[in-house]
Amino acid sequence: MSTFSNALLRHRVIDSCLRDTKRKYTLVDLINACSAAIAEKHPGKGLSKQKVSVRSLQLDLQIMRDKQKGYGAPIVVYDHKYYKYKDADYSIDKAKVSKGTLQSIYELADALKHYTSFKELGNLKNIADVLEEEISAKIQKRNSVVCYEPKRNSLGMEYFEVIHDAILNKKALCVGYFSSRSNNIMSIIFYPFYLKEFKGRWYALGYKDGLNGVYKLPLDRIRDYSYSILPFPDDYSFNPDEYFRDIIGVTKLSGDVKEVRFLVKNKLAPFIKINPLHHSQRLVHLHDNGDMEFTINIIPNREFYNLVFDYQPHIQVISPRDVYIAISQNLLYF
Repeated sequence: MSTFSNALLRHRVIDSCLRDTKRKYTLVDLINACSAAIAEKHPGKGLSKQKVSVRSLQLDLQIMRDKQKGYGAPIVVYDHKYYKYKDADYSIDKAKVSKGTLQSIYELADALKHYTSFKELGNLKNIADVLEEEISAKIQKRNSVVCYEPKRNSLGMEYFEVIHDAILNKKALCVGYFSSRSNNIMSIIFYPFYLKEFKGRWYALGYKDGLNGVYKLPLDRIRDYSYSILPFPDDYSFNPDEYFRDIIGVTKLSGDVKEVRFLVKNKLAPFIKINPLHHSQRLVHLHDNGDMEFTINIIPNREFYNLVFDYQPHIQVISPRDVYIAISQNLLYF
């Protein structure tokens, strides 16, 4: 486990404690809180009985106070034993990132960039390149020469870590979520096992108590949660490669895989050729005017139809007939 990652976790726990105005925290209290957080985040790694040392905690406080290496946090001691922030509104999240911290992040990004040469980590290359440039620009105090589109939908991301932890540690959740159909908050018992992003929106996939099949829960619909006393069933399993192989997005309907043939007008065709709608896409015919015909093998779902609608009028579904009819009927409402 990374020492740097451990230190960041301790800093966040200390920050949370010092912002808590309803309780007084001694050095021992801070040690216990940090130790508990590390044990919870890394279960089964022999850390549940290990406590953060007094020296480590004191160094954390010292670094957090430091304006050059840390956050310049206004940590004070009162009554000779309790710790708090002199400014009750302070948080390290509001602090300016120090040059030392930026340098540490840059070194991590540089190391990550080297590891992306491995085939298994190739998907991280673009992330590593962007991260390295962003941090480099901050260190050199210049404008970044790289721009990436920020997430347009950040709602629900406060539940990401909760869902992620529940997946790793097989925890059942009682989730309150907003139902667009009933326009009310609904409560379900949810057994999550996978997180997936699609077009800027995050989904938790899992099993809903009392319902067969995979249930998808958009994180932005979650309103509250608690941990259920129900055990996570041992026989629940999920194969993401198999689940996502024949679909676009996250919705898997019942039915057979269909070979969908579609024509793309010449203005959009080169883009679709190098940015396929699905990994199974094949070019089957090139027209003299530059139009292209492709096939994909999928189970048509809402995400597929929405994708076709987004590209109108440059994409026309040719076959099978039921998919063509579904597209035609829905286009009447656009």
